[in-house]
Amino acid sequence: MNQTLFNNVIIPSVRDLKFLNKALHSPSPYMLLSDTHIGNLKMLTKECHKEGKKVLVHLDLVGGLNKDNMGLKLLKDLFKVDGIISPNAKLINRSKELGLIAVHRLFLLDSRSLESGLKAIKESDLNAVEVLPGPFSKAFLPQIKQVTDAPILAGGFISTKDDVIELFNAGIQGLTCSNPALWTTK
Repeated sequence: MNQTLFNNVIIPSVRDLKFLNKALHSPSPYMLLSDTHIGNLKMLTKECHKEGKKVLVHLDLVGGLNKDNMGLKLLKDLFKVDGIISPNAKLINRSKELGLIAVHRLFLLDSRSLESGLKAIKESDLNAVEVLPGPFSKAFLPQIKQVTDAPILAGGFISTKDDVIELFNAGIQGLTCSNPALWTTK
């Protein structure tokens, strides 16, 4: 896996389309369309591509799309997205087979979720791991690095410039962030 795929990048997570223009003009080469549906996804992807952005979607948050092999194929062939985020190892693996960027989402809820998440990561052919909530990611970085050498992203509850600096200094390679004020922070 190329470690430079995500290199100290803040990926705008667009949950509200009123912030799309700001995200399109952020320095990130990626966009995460967080709350979208099959009715607007093609148009949004086209807009992002016009600005040179690679489009990621969270598979569970694309309204009207089945979370299966056909849904993945539609995301690639019809909607032209570049990658997905999902906690499902089978869907991550299928995404990679289709040539999509595959980011495995790991929720840190308790020790059991960490154990099952690490097991799923071992079974995933992934490009990166996204750890939620973001501030916890740095505490579990050594455990995650024991099972994968893929870049580690952090997401959720990243609200200040200090959070951004602290996570990057801890070794996190990228952030998914819905706070427009942080999209240009370095």
